[in-house]
This record gives sequence, C-alpha cells and structure tokens, in this order.
Amino acid sequence: MLFFQLTFSETFNDRIRVYIDNSFKSFDVEISDNLSNNDKLNNLMVRHDAERIEQWLPNARPTDRDGEIYLNRYYIIYFQPKSSSLDILKKDFESLDCVDHVELVTVNRPTYTPNDPYWNAQYGLELIQADLAYDLWNIDAGDFPGTMESGEMVVGIVDNSLEWDHPDLVNNIWQNLGEDADGDGVVIVQSGGNWIFDPGDVNGIDDDGDNYVDNFIGWDVSFNDNDPMPVNNQYDHGTNVAGCVSASTNNGTGIASVGWSVKLMGINSTDDPGFVTDGYSGILAAGQMGADVINLSWGGFGGGNQSVINTVYNNYGCIVVASAGNGDDNGNTNFDMHSPSGLNNVISVSAIGPGDNFSCWATAGPTVDLCAPGESIRTTDLNNGYGNFLGTSFSSPITAGAVALLWSKFPNADQEWVIDRILSNTDEFSDMTGSCNAGSLEGMLGTGRLNINKALTAGIFPSLYISDVNYLNDSDDDGVFNPGEQVKVKLIVGNEEGWADGENVIATISTEDERIAILDDTIEFSNNIPTGGTAFTLIDHFLIQSFDNAALGDVPCTVHLQAGNEEPYYETTIEIDINISLDQSGFEFPISGVVLKSSPIIADLYGNGLKEVFVGSDNGDLFGFMVGGNDLTGFPFTAEDKIRSSPAIGDVDNDGSNEVVFGSHDGTLYILSLVGSQELAYLQSGYIVGSPALVDLDSDEDMEIVFTTQDGSNSGLLYAIHHDGENVTGFPVDINEKMLVGPAVGDLEGDELVDIVIATWEDKIYAVDNTGMIKSGFPYSSTNRFNSPPTLADLDGDGDLEIIAGNDSGILHVLNHDGTEMTSFDTGDDIRGGISVSDLDDDGSYEVLFTGYDDLLHIWKPLDGAELEGWPIDLGTNSLSEPATADLDNDGDLEIIGANKSGTIFVYHHDGTSFPHFPTTVSGNIESSPAVGDIDNDGDYEIAIATTMGLKVIDIKTELGSKISWKLHRGNIYRSGSLSMTLLSVKSDGNDIPGKFNIGSNYPNPFNPSTNIDIETSTINRLIVSVYDVTGRLVNALINENVQPGYHTVTWNGQSQHGEIMPTGIYFFQIHSGDEMGIKKIMLIK
Repeated sequence: MLFFQLTFSETFNDRIRVYIDNSFKSFDVEISDNLSNNDKLNNLMVRHDAERIEQWLPNARPTDRDGEIYLNRYYIIYFQPKSSSLDILKKDFESLDCVDHVELVTVNRPTYTPNDPYWNAQYGLELIQADLAYDLWNIDAGDFPGTMESGEMVVGIVDNSLEWDHPDLVNNIWQNLGEDADGDGVVIVQSGGNWIFDPGDVNGIDDDGDNYVDNFIGWDVSFNDNDPMPVNNQYDHGTNVAGCVSASTNNGTGIASVGWSVKLMGINSTDDPGFVTDGYSGILAAGQMGADVINLSWGGFGGGNQSVINTVYNNYGCIVVASAGNGDDNGNTNFDMHSPSGLNNVISVSAIGPGDNFSCWATAGPTVDLCAPGESIRTTDLNNGYGNFLGTSFSSPITAGAVALLWSKFPNADQEWVIDRILSNTDEFSDMTGSCNAGSLEGMLGTGRLNINKALTAGIFPSLYISDVNYLNDSDDDGVFNPGEQVKVKLIVGNEEGWADGENVIATISTEDERIAILDDTIEFSNNIPTGGTAFTLIDHFLIQSFDNAALGDVPCTVHLQAGNEEPYYETTIEIDINISLDQSGFEFPISGVVLKSSPIIADLYGNGLKEVFVGSDNGDLFGFMVGGNDLTGFPFTAEDKIRSSPAIGDVDNDGSNEVVFGSHDGTLYILSLVGSQELAYLQSGYIVGSPALVDLDSDEDMEIVFTTQDGSNSGLLYAIHHDGENVTGFPVDINEKMLVGPAVGDLEGDELVDIVIATWEDKIYAVDNTGMIKSGFPYSSTNRFNSPPTLADLDGDGDLEIIAGNDSGILHVLNHDGTEMTSFDTGDDIRGGISVSDLDDDGSYEVLFTGYDDLLHIWKPLDGAELEGWPIDLGTNSLSEPATADLDNDGDLEIIGANKSGTIFVYHHDGTSFPHFPTTVSGNIESSPAVGDIDNDGDYEIAIATTMGLKVIDIKTELGSKISWKLHRGNIYRSGSLSMTLLSVKSDGNDIPGKFNIGSNYPNPFNPSTNIDIETSTINRLIVSVYDVTGRLVNALINENVQPGYHTVTWNGQSQHGEIMPTGIYFFQIHSGDEMGIKKIMLIK
C-alpha cells in the first residue's frame, strides 16, 4: 500500500465518501479483497486505482438516520495518490446506479496555536461573567454549579484523546454506570496511586446495550477500544479542550472552568494527532452513549456531513458546539464556509481576546453564531500539567461548558430553548462593527460575546435598567433642574425582553458629590415591571436639593435596584447623572449627527414680539426653532451642501415681513419667507462661507444683500444683489482673492453713503463704495491672511467709522476710514471668530473684544493702547468665537459671553470675575459665536450657542438689563458688522458748563434714517436716553452711563435695540439725568 503526504488543502485528495442508494438493500463490503459485492462499483474502483472501500461510520445503527439518509450506508473509498482528480472521481461514481451521491472528505484539523505559557489569569471566566453565574448556586451548602437533582449533564469531547486521570479532570469524568457490573457505583478506581478501570466491571460484555463494550468513560473510535487516553504526548488537544469545558473548580488545584462540575465524556477520534480523522464517527458515538452536549474543536473549510449532525440533534437530543476556525493559512481572518461549525444545528463559535478585541486571526462569517474568549487560554495539558493556548478550539469548549451549565439549571428545557438563551443573551462589543483585511465584520461575528450569567439569570431574574430620568415640580416648573432648586426625581425603569418580571422593585440613590443633598433616597414600585416593559411610580420619588452655588453639569449618582420577594434577591447597580442645568426647556441637546458651525441668530421673525432661533448645519439644513425648541413651520429648509454662513434677518423687499438670508457651500445665496419657502436662490460658482450683510445700499428703501465668496483655491468675488436676484450696479467686484469671512457695511466717512469693508486670504483689507469702486487708500496690506471678519465702529468719537480687523499673525489693525493705520495690537497668534465692540467701563469710549489661538479673551482699549483692567483672561485653549455682551443681571453693567473650541462656555462680569455657574462645558466643539436674547419673553436672557453636537440654549435666571450691547455675531440681525448703537458725542471742553438741565428739539423731525437730540447737563450724573413707541414699549436704550457736565448730542438711527429698522410712526425720546427727566415726541417716516 502506498502512503502519501497530506497537504493543508481543504479536502483530502485521496478519498471520497459515497452514499449507497437505499434501493440496494444487500450492499456489503468484502473485507478480504477490499472491494464490495457490487460489480459495477468494483470495476470503477479498479479503473481509478482505488485501494479499498470501508464503512465510514461502523458504529452507525440502522435507526441512525436523517430523514431518508441512513448513516450506516456511507462508505469511504481510498485511492492511490496519483489517481484522477476529485471532480472526475465524483462525476464517475455518481453515474453508478448504486450510488445516490458523492461527498468530498474535509480535512479536519485542531483549531489552536500554542502560545507562550506565561499567563496565569483566566480572564475569560470573568469576561463571560461565570463568576457572577456561580452565585446562583448555594455553594457553601453543597449546591454546586453543573449538578442536577437527578441525572448528570455530560459533554462529549470528540477530539484527539483525553488524559482522563488528570488531577483537575478526573473528578468530572463521566462514569457510565450502565457498565457498573459489580454495582459499587463507580467504574474507575485508584490503584497504587493510579486511576484505572474498576476490575470488577471489566467483563467484555455490553452491559448497557449501547453497542459499546465496557465503555466506562467514553470510547476510542479510531483504535476501536474503550480507553480515550492519549497513546503518546502528541495527543494533547482533547485534554486541552476538556479543561475549558469542566476542569474541577473550587478544589484548590489548577484552574477553574465555566462548567464547574459538568461531566466529561472522552471520545478519541483520530489516529493521527495532527488531524481529527474520524470526527464524525466520534460525533455519532458521543450521541449514542448519551452525551447531552458535544464539543467539536476541529474542522475544515468546505465539506462536512449534515446528516450526522442532524442525527445526533434529532435522534439523540444533543446540542453540538464547534469551533469556527482559525482563519486562513497565513493566520488572517477569512469568511469561508467552515465545517462542521457552519452546518445547521451547530453552534459556531469564533474567538475574541482580552477586552473583547477581535484580533483578525479567527474565522468570521454569516454562519458564526457567537464569540467567546480564545486567546491566552489557561487550561489543562498532558502529564498532569497546564498551558496557555490560542484558538477557536478553546472558545468552543468554553461555550460548550456554558451550554451544559445552563442546561443543568433548566434540565427540562429543550435544545431550542437552551440555544436561544445562549445566543440571545450575549454582549455586543465594538469590533462587531469593525473590519479585518478580508472585509467588514458587520454581521460576521454572530450575536456577540458569550455571557453565561445573562443566559442563566434571564430565566430567573428580571434584567432592570433605567430608561429615563424625569424632573418634576422644580421652582420654575420647566422640568430643568437649576442651581438652588429642589426637585422630585422620578425614574422610568425598564425590564429587558425575555427575563422574569420584576417584583417588589426598590430603588435607592446615593452620591458623594457635594453639589446636591438627597432628602429622600428611596422609590418603591407598587406594581411589577413586566418583561419587555417599563414602569414608573405615580407618587413615590427621590427628593433632591441643589445648592445655590452648584456648578453646572452632571452629578454622578448611584442607583441600586433590588427585586424579589425573598433571597436571593436580584440586585444591580446603575450609574446615572443628575443634571444641574440652565438649559432652556424644550431644546434637545446633544443631538447626534447635527453638526452646527454657523452662528445662531435670535430675532422676532414674525414681528409678533416673540423670538425665534435660526442656525445652519453642516448637513445642509437651516433650522428654525420657536420657543420650546419646536421646529417653525417650513423649517428646517434643506440646501444642497453645508451651511457655515450665519443667517441674517430683515425685510429685504420692504413688504412689511422679514426674510431669512444665508449662503451655502453649494454656491447659492438663499432668501426664505416667514414659512421657510424659497423666495430666491441666487447661484454663483463659489462657496459662501461668511455671513451676508443686509443694508440699504442704494437708498431705495429696501435692503440689498452683500456677501463674499471663495471661488476656487485663491479667488473670490464681492457680491451685492437686490432681493429679486438682480446685481446692484457695479457688482460683483472681482477681488480675485479668497474670502472666508463676511463683509462689514457702514458709512465710513459720514457722507450718508454706505461702504463695504472686506478682509481676504491674501492679507488685504478692502473698502468698496456702493457703486463697486475700491475706495482711495485701499487695499491695506497686512502680514497674514484674515479668518476673522472686519468690524466698523467710531472709536475716537470723530463721527467717522474706524475699521477693526485681526489676522492670522495675531495683529489687530485699527484703520482710519481712509485706510491709514490709527493703531494696532499684536497678540502673537491667530485672531479668529470675530471682533465685537462695547463700552464695558462706562467711560464713553469703546473697548474691542476678541479671541483666537493665543487662548485669551482680550478686552482692549484702542484709545489707551492697553487692555481693560482684569483682562485678558485665559480660556484654556483656542477660541473661534466672537465675544457677545449683554446686561444679564440688570445691574447696569455688561457681561461678556465667550467660548473656546473644546466646548467650554465662559461668562464674565465686566471686571473679569466669573458670572455665577460659569464656565460650563457642553458636548461637542464650538466653532461659531453665541447669540443672546429673551427667547421666551420671561424677562431674562437666553444664550444660544451652536456646537458640533447641536444647538445649546442656556436660560439665564436673572432679570435682564436693557443696556445696548453686542448680542450676536456681527452685532445685529442684519449681520452688518458695524456698531448699531448710538454714539454719545460730548461737546463740552470743561470750561463752558451749562447752568441747568435742558433738552433741545430733535433734528431733523420728521426724520429718515436718523435724528439727533441735544442735551445739556449741569452736574455729573448718569444720563439715560431711551426710545419708546406709542404703546409704551421700549424700542431702544441709547445711552445709560455716567457723563460729565456739558453739551451732549445723541443720535438715533431708527433701529430697535436688536437692529431692526422700525416702521413709520410716532416715537418718544425719554431722557433722565439724575432726578431730571424730559420727553420729546419724534416722527419716523419712510
């Protein structure tokens, strides 16, 4: 007989498996001549140089069948190594009448790779929560996991031998008492320090009638004897596998196991230690001898025999568990069909390592059912030893042991129930959605990683979780837990599907955080929590008090849930956060997938006295929210690309209704109506990144839209268009320089003509008149590009506007209206976000506020060339936000609102001290500027900040002040970038002091667009000048500051404090100076 060397192919190339047609009743094999009793079959065997034919499963009984497939009718035909190809053999033999079908014979190999033996810890048991599962048995009282009131749970180890006398295995070896001939209750005994078969039982008789003689602990199907003990040290694999299933646990020796005391049946199934040559015979033998679970830590790619699996599953009631495979020959994950793991009625187990890492060496695929630990597995080895191993050979027996442990707890359950309980109670892990070099792992690693505790307790205990946390009866009844409030906290508790009902559930809460005091720490649920359902209490609640000075943010708390009417109780501990917040009620935050990088705007779009919030997103949506966070009718509006351009609002067509105006990366300038319908889509070729500015550029009483573009990598245009999409004469202006920030608009030199100022990536500042001509003295050349838009303000009180712009070298330029430099300030790093202007110290001159990459929030006094006392303040990291100002607490002083990129919001008093409860950090990055306004008309301000996780709206709980300030990006809702407040002009030289308080008439009157009023003050006093409409509603607060004695002129530009152009009508100046007060009637006409 010639022998050939096996290669690592997927099937043997020297043999085929044939199934003899059921109609050939008398078919038999003539052992003497290695042929059959069928002449046609013999002739074909001779023609193909066949060596012999033999029964594949010699122990198969006539009753071992899978439908019409009888396992005793399978035969293996062996050929010489240079015979015909397998395809030819298969085709020729299937042509015979006596052959029903032909199968290729899979090469089955052990699925492990030895590892360095340095690991001592069995991480896998804790990972699958075996330690928690053990608690379900009263071990101290002698109730051991894996035992049953009657009978035993037996796992068949179909492998290459089993060192059954290993000191960590022998106590869990299955003893077949059907062969206990002497009736002493054992079939193995110790003799001279060695374990042997009980001599009183060795009789050469099949005492239990299972066709196996003296099968005391299993069988050796390859050598056809009753001892699966290894014949030499190469037969180690079955011993390694057995320890993973059920090494004796809590015995002070060696290792622990998931099966604890589950019994082990040894089935040697190979005569070659590198392969499992007779695996399917071993499967059948294990089923015939009464194994409940069969572990198969071997296999190959392709082939396999479904009928054997079906027979042990259907006829013998076994659950089969198999290793999914160790990838390809190069040690990389593959997705190929692996058998027997890929066959029906087999639990296929792939492998993960510590930390639930899938390391891309094990086989994956759609037939994998779950994963279990398979790396650095400490288990039993030959010669009473131990070792560390790697492979799905070890994830499979860990799972088989878990299946047996579960079944021992529920012995009356059927196979389907046990399998479903194992597969439905796994833990998902992150690598399940990852990939290996062979492809995506999505859906390729089964239901998750084995969790035996879940599988067990799902049938006994509930599985409770906290579905939601609700705050009730807080002080302002908005459902938000503010600092200083007492609140009732109610839990909605859920119970996962498939678990027992939660009875007598009690929740207790605790915390070590000193921001809150827990006044009532217990909730008792009067009703059961059904499986798959949720419950809450109608009356009972936690009672929690937050302290006045509590910092905003999550307060970590621990909730202990207990269920059950008697011991052992179900108990679980869940970490929750009680959120101390100033969130505006109704605005959901954070929101996954909503990335906002445009600056929000707060404005009264409908003219009904209620504010709305608008902001653009990177997914192309322009959101519009009403009070309570609900979407406005017609919003969101969806553009074709991201919206970084911050929206402006104004009545651009002079029809009495406002419009929303913004640009997009899709190259379109959009105008939307009150209900979100598109009134204009002006398309050009470049990105629109900066905010558009709205202004009456040509004095025709409607507003034009001015915006900049990035057109390609190095060019851009300045546009000015009418509301109908027609270009303003002289526009667009081809600047031929990229612009990522919007324009500023204003009357630079007081000639009653609007000018436009832009800053570019080519280091330049341009001033352009309303006809599109670049003004004399421009462009001004700087040292670096501009990523912050310019701002216009009369800083020196000369009636002309100065230009303020900061570049990426950190230089803040202040230019005169003619392009000459008035002054500058070098911060040393990029200036970003925007520049705002306010009079913070009430000295009658303006400070300039800005941030950037130097991490500082600056307040700079340009006339003094110095920062305001107490400033700058370190924000900790880069800032891309234009600071806003507002009187948040009605103390007559402005607060400063800023943010850094990493998501921290800062609020400071004008002197640099922190406003209560700030700073606070939110989810996501902040890459735009805040907006301030009273959204809900409750007399306090809200702060709206866009983040990469959605819109954050903070409710400031102190009474607002009406002092004019820079409340949003670019200063007003038109996004003009110019100071819309009225400038106080002082004409006294200190020698000519008026003798008494006096108010002159306003001029012109009627007026359009602005009017002036002269005021004489004789003493140092606070001067307050306000404008009211005929209903008594405050329209604008023009001045609120201490002034010296002298002659003062105040100008009103016909706008509200929010930058809205007021309609034609009667208005009133109200002037206070100390105890003096006067009122002047004025008329605005259009």
